[in-house]
Amino acid sequence: DTSSMEEAVRTAKKLAQNGDAVLLSPCCASFDLFDNYEDRGRKFKTEVFK
Repeated sequence: DTSSMEEAVRTAKKLAQNGDAVLLSPCCASFDLFDNYEDRGRKFKTEVFK
């Protein structure tokens, strides 16, 4: 488990190997962290491309 999108993407980058795909697949609502699903997706993309 991670507590932020930044931490989740950082962890995925550490665990993923060359050729792996990392998929954002939330299993619950996250209204306490993001405005909506679009905001969540934008923040995921922002962290991935850092």
